[in-house]
Amino acid sequence: MRWIFSLGAIVGIAGLAGCPSGGNGRTKNGPGPIAPAEIQVDLQSIPTKIDTTASAPTEGNSPDKRSPVLDILKAENEREIAALKTQKDPAYYLAYQLVEQRVVNLEAEGGALIADSDDTARNLDVEVRVGSPKLDNTRALADDNNGLNAPLTRRGVVPFGEDKQAIANALWLETDRRYREAVVAYGYVRQDQATLKARDPVDDFSSAPAEIYIEKPAELKFDKQQWIDRLKRCSAKALKEPATRGTCQVLFQLNTAYFVNSEGTQLQLSWTNAQFSVSVGVKADDGMNLSRLEQRFGRTPADLPTDADIDTMIKEVTTDLDALDDAPLAEPYVGPAILEGRASGVFFHEVFGHRIEGHRQKDKTGGQTFASYVGRDIAPDWLTVFDNPSLMTLNGVQLNGFYRFDDEGVRAQRANLIDNGKLVGFVMSRNPIKGFEKSNGHGRHSPGLPPVARQGNLVVEASKTVPRADLEKMLIEEIKRQKRPYGMIFTDISGGFTNTSAFAPQAFKVNPVMAYRIYADGRKELVRGIDMSGTPLVALQSIRAASREVETFNGVCGAESGWVPVSASAPSLLLEKIEVEKGFVPSDRPPVLQPPAIRDTHQHGGPR
Repeated sequence: MRWIFSLGAIVGIAGLAGCPSGGNGRTKNGPGPIAPAEIQVDLQSIPTKIDTTASAPTEGNSPDKRSPVLDILKAENEREIAALKTQKDPAYYLAYQLVEQRVVNLEAEGGALIADSDDTARNLDVEVRVGSPKLDNTRALADDNNGLNAPLTRRGVVPFGEDKQAIANALWLETDRRYREAVVAYGYVRQDQATLKARDPVDDFSSAPAEIYIEKPAELKFDKQQWIDRLKRCSAKALKEPATRGTCQVLFQLNTAYFVNSEGTQLQLSWTNAQFSVSVGVKADDGMNLSRLEQRFGRTPADLPTDADIDTMIKEVTTDLDALDDAPLAEPYVGPAILEGRASGVFFHEVFGHRIEGHRQKDKTGGQTFASYVGRDIAPDWLTVFDNPSLMTLNGVQLNGFYRFDDEGVRAQRANLIDNGKLVGFVMSRNPIKGFEKSNGHGRHSPGLPPVARQGNLVVEASKTVPRADLEKMLIEEIKRQKRPYGMIFTDISGGFTNTSAFAPQAFKVNPVMAYRIYADGRKELVRGIDMSGTPLVALQSIRAASREVETFNGVCGAESGWVPVSASAPSLLLEKIEVEKGFVPSDRPPVLQPPAIRDTHQHGGPR
């Protein structure tokens, strides 16, 4: 199961567009006819507005800032691989990644500081491959119920500083452990292959050109006391009726990653991340926990919101929470809907994004939804989707999924996924699949987990669009045509997840926070307590139109290789049909005591 989540609010990866009149009725090269469009859309040949900036290949390269740590990793890698190649079961590839990360967490609730931490850790990942690129120790077993060759989750321990002997000793010990584990796993692989009737002809590993890139050490600069004072003021303002919880938080990260491998790649990368969030919550009278969260990302603390911007965020979340507290529970529904920018992002991330991560196309336990669809129509012919981690900004917004090199030492590249409605590619790590033998720089992970293909900056483009106001007019017309009592508009979500396993339904679910019923007369009504669900192929074929305007979401996404930063830029979508489920409302008891009076606020109503 794959999750997309943001430590505050998530904005997803997506954006699709509706079909031109009759455009979804194409059958050329398709596995079957795409359902004809019932909504007759007058799309204009005006593309979505997307203006990007990208990192140049040599931008930031500073060879004179090379750290002695990188030289230690290089020397030990060369020594170890030379020895391991002479063993009975020789290793053919060895890679070291050492990540030093400082994390500062400051959090205030109700006007008082509740968290103040500043921790630094060094984590080492060692990858040893035994056998050959055609068949090695990473090959999945045909029936691995006991997880015999599953990669072990473990973070190597490396001392701080630049002491050559201490660091080399840590590398030697961890390499020896990993090699022994790889030999055992390779034995199971060879035994498994000897008894299989049908063998997978696709290799287990792809080569990549050697890269040498040195970034100067980044600095994390911030005024701690100033941020503590700001968070206290923010959380005091956020704690207003009906909220019984008002929290403001900042997370600052200083990251330095060193990577070397036996192919000759040497990377020294250093960067900072910053995140601010404001969150409010309350328990409704029926027991449902309600919350609203807004967050902002930046590369440095200076990129985070000003005091005036924070006040705007507080007003937004408290106003929304007040409305949610008074909103009725929604009922199950099937019918037309609009997914606005952030909601459409998560929708597309779950419906499409995880299923075009390359390694899933050869996973025998996976659903392989799109494995056989390359070159076939899966979306309107005016829709293009790509993932490009080298993008730094889109329409002036910094992208959280930006990076120059992935966690396998491969330069980040644009991966074309859908071209004019046809599936043309996948995001790839160094795990080849049929027809896509090379990585496009999307191998990513959290320390201690093996890297796999993951999304970075997903971007949806539409060559034909309508203004956002026309999208709503089209929804009202569709409500009348389908004779529905109302349609739905989703403006914000809290997260989502999707299942890609072959042992369970190939379904997705996203969790809307701000969802509205819209009636044929244009009247809107906020509702709560719903989940949006469906299956990917049907959902893609329900898309009928996209707005000209594009929104960007920055967040983090979790899967089997851990949590990685992502961004998604997408227009709003009109869907002919979406399914809504009733959300879970827990059986709960109200508090015995009344809450304390909120400062400067008149307290009324029952306990929360």
